[in-house]
Amino acid sequence: MNAQGPQPPQGSPKPQQQQQPKPEPDKPQGAEPAAAPEPEKADVIGGPAADPLGEEALPGAAAAASRVYRSTVSQYGSGTLVSSGSVGTMNFYGRQTTERVLAGPLPDDQLRRLRQVFKQPAEYDDHLDQLSTGRLLVLFGQPGTGRAYTALSLLDRVTGGRVSRLDPRTDLDKLDDDQISGGHGYALEPGAALPDETGLDRLCQLLGRKDAYAVLLATPEPGDVLSRSARYYRVHTPAAQTAVLEGHLALELDGAGPDYERARATALDPDVLAARGLNDLRPAEAAHFATLLAQHTRGKLSHDELMDECRKFAENQAAEWFAGGLRSETPERLRDAAYRIAVAVLDGASLSAVAEAAEVLAWELAVTVDPEATPGRPLFSDGVDARLVSARAVAELGTEEVGTEEVPVRTVRFAGEALAPAVLGHLWQHRHNARGPVLRWLAGLCEDGRPQVWVRAAVAAGHLCRLDLSHTVHELVQPMARSERAPRRLFAATVLDVALGSPEVGTAIRALVASWARYGDEELRWTAGAVLGRGRATGTVRDSLDLLGGIGVRDEGKLRSAASVQVAHFAGAHPEAQTLRRIRAWLSDERRPQQDLGLQSTVYLAGLPASDLWNLHEDLEGHGDWPLMLALAEVRPALAPELAGLLWTALQTPRSYEAAVETVSDWLRRSADQPWAGRLERFLPLLVHGHDDRNRLLSLIKELTEDPDQPLNEQQVRRLWGAVQGASTP
Repeated sequence: MNAQGPQPPQGSPKPQQQQQPKPEPDKPQGAEPAAAPEPEKADVIGGPAADPLGEEALPGAAAAASRVYRSTVSQYGSGTLVSSGSVGTMNFYGRQTTERVLAGPLPDDQLRRLRQVFKQPAEYDDHLDQLSTGRLLVLFGQPGTGRAYTALSLLDRVTGGRVSRLDPRTDLDKLDDDQISGGHGYALEPGAALPDETGLDRLCQLLGRKDAYAVLLATPEPGDVLSRSARYYRVHTPAAQTAVLEGHLALELDGAGPDYERARATALDPDVLAARGLNDLRPAEAAHFATLLAQHTRGKLSHDELMDECRKFAENQAAEWFAGGLRSETPERLRDAAYRIAVAVLDGASLSAVAEAAEVLAWELAVTVDPEATPGRPLFSDGVDARLVSARAVAELGTEEVGTEEVPVRTVRFAGEALAPAVLGHLWQHRHNARGPVLRWLAGLCEDGRPQVWVRAAVAAGHLCRLDLSHTVHELVQPMARSERAPRRLFAATVLDVALGSPEVGTAIRALVASWARYGDEELRWTAGAVLGRGRATGTVRDSLDLLGGIGVRDEGKLRSAASVQVAHFAGAHPEAQTLRRIRAWLSDERRPQQDLGLQSTVYLAGLPASDLWNLHEDLEGHGDWPLMLALAEVRPALAPELAGLLWTALQTPRSYEAAVETVSDWLRRSADQPWAGRLERFLPLLVHGHDDRNRLLSLIKELTEDPDQPLNEQQVRRLWGAVQGASTP
């Protein structure tokens, strides 16, 4: 919609010029309103649909942003939010199931339990052959994946139960014959780096002299590909969680039977799986889950208690990831933490976007730990696959919008819907010093023009508001709401709209938005309007429209355009007659700012695509490519005359005529082969209340038919001409 668009076609009647600009409020839809004198250019209604991203993003950015917003908010969902009351004591159940690796022989009861519940991973036989013939095996895998159980089982097989565990502080380079018992097997996860291949050769020779065996546990470093082909190294793959779970259930419930079958059925209950929030359990987690199921089956845990325990799985994982200690703040550990936080915030975005955002956050974390440092990035010692495994994330083939087209990309997400809110919740509840760098990083992501990045960042910040509203609003939201740049204000509005879904803080946010709308400076009023347009910032339709109207008419309509487009968004969220009646009331008001607000709202209501709506009413689902006014007429047929009456008024008013006729022209041009073509043909007759109206539309159709660059096709012209010709007039 452009105020400088083409003049009305030759022969089509223009609005009559009169001194009084007020449209008559008490006349029927077909009555002709009084028109204003020919306006100055500054008074012309129209222009681009107040898209704050319009000059700073690719085409289609508004539709892409709203689409990402709707999908991301639904992914979080209120059911998986970690609220301030749900983060309690963290239970590291993996360590309850497998005791800390200490020096000394494996106790008989643990060895017996190992033999009862251990499930062999896919490469078990290959590992066994390597250990039997070579005496030394380095088992390469992530902690918590059953490496320790696999190592102990392998040693049990080759030694007949003579298995010992070495202290992690053991210096392998200083081991001698006196410290190794003949015929024994040793398991060790060194606290320091493993010896190089020469050191491993020495250890292997030492084991051979004593007829002994050893399995060393190693965690892969990101980007490490050489060790995978080294002589002693073998990659560990966890056993299937179903096999591990069933094995532990059988042990807990004394074999197969009615209790065992009930426990298995409970494990597959959709509500239980949703509460657990992890797609696949690691062996230690599966063992703990089996214990919970057995206790529930025996009546020791109620259903609600079982659900509460299941919700702790993701919380415990987050707590383990961010556990403190001297080794937790090395550059590599900070990079691990940054990657997990980036996945939590950008869950579902492209792998490249997440990786880049993680590196920026790693820098923020590093300079917070050591302000004098100049952190860099690893180039070839960092790998995607290891990062994904350490973050319990998966890469998938997805799509990303570039301009108005979708292109294939690799996307990344957590392997479980509960992990993202658990990570954010743990940071905000237990790691206060991490808040500063994370908030600075989120503010930086706002500058990224890709909707897949900045919208997801805003949604994540909205969940942080739910956890600590005062801090997050003061440190992040309010400074951005006062920004001179519209995209930053839109980011702040998105944050607040997400947080509005929380019953704990929703009331406070509604009061804040209302205060900004009434008493804030220009930037705060703009931000408040962007929140109000989403349709959830007040308790009633009337309150929202009152506030939007106040924003639009204050200071002689300085924010008229911004408020008007939010009125159109609000109509998409609340397709009710009350919204349209308020626009009609503005049109009928004697005051010029109110009239202009009504005209501008009408133009945007006609021109805004339904795909641009942030909070789309459920009845409008499937109408994303429709012009909003036609989509509303389709899902609310009773409102079609009122909608047409608003547009008719805009067509009859000189200062909005050009924008309104350009919108109708755009409908006519694009209607061929569109799903809304039939609705347009039924809507056009509603714009005809006299011969002048019919002649205007017919002349417009004729002009578009003769357009040398983009003419209407013959079939299209026939249908549109027939629709207008058949319209009845008084």
